[in-house]
Amino acid sequence: MIITVLDTETTGLNRSEHEIIEIALISYIIAANGDKYVLKTFESKIKPGHIESASPEALKINGYSEEAWSSAPRFEEVYLEIKEMIEESECLLGQNLIFDLRFLESACKKSSKQVPNFPMYFDTKQVADYLFESNWIERTNLDYLCSRFNINFEGRAHTALADCKRTMQLWEKLTKECDNYEPFTFENPYERKRGYKRWSTRK
Repeated sequence: MIITVLDTETTGLNRSEHEIIEIALISYIIAANGDKYVLKTFESKIKPGHIESASPEALKINGYSEEAWSSAPRFEEVYLEIKEMIEESECLLGQNLIFDLRFLESACKKSSKQVPNFPMYFDTKQVADYLFESNWIERTNLDYLCSRFNINFEGRAHTALADCKRTMQLWEKLTKECDNYEPFTFENPYERKRGYKRWSTRK
């Protein structure tokens, strides 16, 4: 089984005006005995077309600077590799993954590219929300969850590749704590329930 962890960093939360500025995917082969092996890794900054529309808070969180992104490719230059990794996967994994998938859909449409055929996916956010509702944990954002479950990782949080690595480790910890998880699709995604004041705004 090939499962691909996907994460994006964006210039804000509104995909009609904000853009992906970094993306990472890590494809794992999951053996029948549960062992996993990295099959392929992809990571790239992406040059924004309208940085003037960016949220200053988002840029601060993501560590954006003109110098660091000066030689970054445009989305259409990395599109094919992203599409191939997604479509070669039997399922995807992410933290509030529909956020990333919808931004990818938007980026494709803005670039006149075909939207990838997204396979089913699992969402660490869904399991965390269940644990939150059961009063097992206090919050459901990725930083808190990694602290709560003692996730160790290399790199800086809120960079796409580091967050992919954090998400896979978190998934393994969460599914040991709880078997209340299910697959979702792009057409029928997991959506956070409304009415909980303690949700984080994004991930």
